Amino acid sequence: MAPGGRRLPVVQRALVSRRPEWATATLWALTLILLAAFTAIAHDVYVHHALAFDRSMLTALHHAVTPALTAVAVALTDIGDPTVIAPATAVVIAALALARRWRWATLVALEVGGAAALDLATKTFFARPRPTLYPHLVHETGFSFPSGHATGDLAFFLALQLLAWHALPPRWRWLGVLGILLALACGISRPYLQIHYPSDILAGWALGAGWVLLMHLLLYRSD
Repeated sequence: MAPGGRRLPVVQRALVSRRPEWATATLWALTLILLAAFTAIAHDVYVHHALAFDRSMLTALHHAVTPALTAVAVALTDIGDPTVIAPATAVVIAALALARRWRWATLVALEVGGAAALDLATKTFFARPRPTLYPHLVHETGFSFPSGHATGDLAFFLALQLLAWHALPPRWRWLGVLGILLALACGISRPYLQIHYPSDILAGWALGAGWVLLMHLLLYRSD
């Protein structure tokens, strides 16, 4: 309620939370840094088509290939595949809806679904071919920039971390951190397999995390 008993407009109510001012300022700064990083990488990809470190990192990863590392990388890339993340997101949204946590169900849908839509639109716009410097270690199709695995995985697990932190008992709040570490590992597996440039992964992480934090800052309101 506004001072004097008047109800706040819907948008203003959505922006109200009990988050400390320093925390809000920190999240806004991190969000802007992530989105600025994505913009900078996207600009370089659009103008120069490849970043200076892409070739050297792909070469280093190619020389680091072993059967054991390849098996781990394939497992990670399978775990982070959209065919896994999309159903997992649907399960989380359904569980929240069954628990009548409508606000959280909507927020998770916007965070993860919005990140996936942005990734698809960006891929279509840039139409960057996948790297061909070395043979691909797994079959992959579609455009390269930004990485859908990096974008979607980090968006999903960061959304879960925010959900756990705000809506679950304290003992569950750090589980999302393990998910975020898994998302980072899944992202690293992609250039190891020679199916993404490192810049694709960095841009995907920045886009996914930046979008989730932006949605959270704009739409989250504590009960």
